[in-house]
Amino acid sequence: MIPVLKLALVRARGRLISLSIGVAVFMFLVGLSYAAVDQNTVRELYDSLPPALRAFSGAADIASPGGYLGSTFIHPVPLVIQGAIAISLATAPARDLDSGLAELILSRDLSRRAWLAAHAIATGLSLLLVGLAATAGALVSVLVVEDLGSIAMADLAKVTVGTLLTFFSIGGIALLCSAVIRSGARAVGWAAGITVVMYALNYLAQVWKIAEPLGPLSVFHYFDPGVILSRGQLDTSDVVALALIAIATTVAAHVVIAWREIAG
Repeated sequence: MIPVLKLALVRARGRLISLSIGVAVFMFLVGLSYAAVDQNTVRELYDSLPPALRAFSGAADIASPGGYLGSTFIHPVPLVIQGAIAISLATAPARDLDSGLAELILSRDLSRRAWLAAHAIATGLSLLLVGLAATAGALVSVLVVEDLGSIAMADLAKVTVGTLLTFFSIGGIALLCSAVIRSGARAVGWAAGITVVMYALNYLAQVWKIAEPLGPLSVFHYFDPGVILSRGQLDTSDVVALALIAIATTVAAHVVIAWREIAG
């Protein structure tokens, strides 16, 4: 199991290093920009926007330090970076099945579940690295920008927990796709498609009354970093919901991989 874990991390090391640096720099630069804005101007501009546009920044006051920095965590750039890591690492088993590498690895004394577990652990460690890099970039901006000084380190830690649980859930969904679908390209497509649909559901639930009941079907429904940084509170119900999604999908993937056909 350990060799498979090491191999998965080695194969992804280039992506992990470049994307970790990229997301950290992005978080820092956006946080740094808060020193150049006037809060009242930002609030007036924000209030003048239609609800459909305001929904992209979450429920917090974007002009406040917590709301401004929190909105950075749900900006498309960090979302795409962390989503890409989750999906690319978690669907590696499907790509190995596609290429025949999985058959070679499983010909040794290694169970299918242990093989899949190694990829699940590699996905979790990779998300932890990128998530901590994002938090580190935000933390540096808090230390440098005086206007962000009211943001507590403990609240940033709560946002980190929420971020990791959100993308662990996406990783679990991608791992399940990888266990069900043999083709690597199709597994990536399904995982990415489900993630995009969940993002759209969360957005629609905020701007369209009819779609509001569908909000809980999205993992993004349980994560609003602007609210966490503004109120200093990460709801236990959100933590439980995200943890259950991540665990349930990962367990389901291990159940499926135990009985599905491996050989082409």
